[in-house]
Amino acid sequence: KTYCQVFYKIFDFHHNMTPLLNTKEMKSDHLSIIAMHPHAILPLHGYIWGAICHQLLPDLYGCGAATEIAMRLPVLRHTLRYLSTRSADKKGLFHQLQIEEENLFILPGGVAEIFYSHRRRQPNSLPFTQTIKAKRYGLMKLSLQTGARIFPAFVFGASDMLDQLFHVDQNVASKEKDAKAFDIGLMMQSISRKLKGGIALYYGQYYLPVPHTPKLSMVLGDPIYPVENTSERNVNGNKLTCKRIANPTDAQVKELMDRYVNALQCLFEQYKVEAGYPNDRLVIT
Repeated sequence: KTYCQVFYKIFDFHHNMTPLLNTKEMKSDHLSIIAMHPHAILPLHGYIWGAICHQLLPDLYGCGAATEIAMRLPVLRHTLRYLSTRSADKKGLFHQLQIEEENLFILPGGVAEIFYSHRRRQPNSLPFTQTIKAKRYGLMKLSLQTGARIFPAFVFGASDMLDQLFHVDQNVASKEKDAKAFDIGLMMQSISRKLKGGIALYYGQYYLPVPHTPKLSMVLGDPIYPVENTSERNVNGNKLTCKRIANPTDAQVKELMDRYVNALQCLFEQYKVEAGYPNDRLVIT
């Protein structure tokens, strides 16, 4: 994880975590899920998170989650396992949190969010819409079942590292001239979902798979507790959790989802000027 600190200089990396180090939330041994957006085409910021945890937040580090295809690819799977990453299946994630009592780092947007990613071709000061896939009811249900709090996180600049030939734009469907590109992007997104792995035609500098180097700003929000003002010990008694709900209702899941989406929106608005994107707008689907 120390080696990943090389990305700090490459991407002129900034973060908001130093003032958080001595807070009550960071010192707590509460079971946690770190949910970071956007996924981007290649989530290099996931490696930066590993470096930041190793350097500043060792108690918050746990295991990561990746698609089944990613865990099967040569070289990549060895790198992911070195960073304690596992397959993102529901049973495995539940076991990781509930039984092994390890915190979870996840990019909830997953395959769908990969296809929302496209590099801006204009100055950062001009208006731009960033779209993320954050309405993940399965993740909210997992939080309620395990009692794990959720830290919302956002990385400004993550979508500017690479571009792709066919992305899914929420606004482009009504534009006839872009209808073909929209259809292809949507089709590739659908195929990737079925294969449980992103298959995107991407490129970077000089039209090669070499990422551009935008400034990256990683911001971590206040934790969201699934059942507020409750606490108990996890199954093995080593981690603190909220009250666990084995079978949460749809209303409970939706209520937690609404709080999560609102926290992400507020986090984006709070830091977008400081990060250098003053006129950007965040669309959450």
